[in-house]
Amino acid sequence: MAKQAEFINGTCRQLLFSPKGGIEGVLIKAKGAVVQVAMDPDSGALFARATGPGKRLRLLAVADHSPRTEGSAHPVYQFESLADADGRAIEAPDADPKNITIKGVVACLHYARHGQPNGVMLETGEFIHLRPRGMEQTGLEVGSRVNAVGELRMTLLGTRLLEARQVNRVELA
Repeated sequence: MAKQAEFINGTCRQLLFSPKGGIEGVLIKAKGAVVQVAMDPDSGALFARATGPGKRLRLLAVADHSPRTEGSAHPVYQFESLADADGRAIEAPDADPKNITIKGVVACLHYARHGQPNGVMLETGEFIHLRPRGMEQTGLEVGSRVNAVGELRMTLLGTRLLEARQVNRVELA
């Protein structure tokens, strides 16, 4: 018999990191209690982009009553999907970290160690790395709208970094 996914609506209290630095779960305050939702690394990467501490969220998860969770500090669930206001699953965006799109507005330019502009910081705090040649190709400046595609990584501060291969439909050389 398949276990039934439950609708969890609450506030993100804390992201839970794996020993390798990925997101492997989240603590959520829901209905006055704290619950833990565990997830695989791909879901964790998507989840980290969708929420953070203090943000409201809705998701579907299956209660984990396995022997591994006996004696846990709080109920543990296994992540299924994000959910809409009615508790229906939201289809996850493309989870391929090599083909991620980031959109936003340039807040400031970023500079390489020798002073050349090599990317942009968006108003969201995300960093799009273009290399100096890419900056020349795109002509981005503060206030420019950006639609970039590339490989996603995380900075040491936990913010998203995109190694761009295309910006505003311009293929970078």
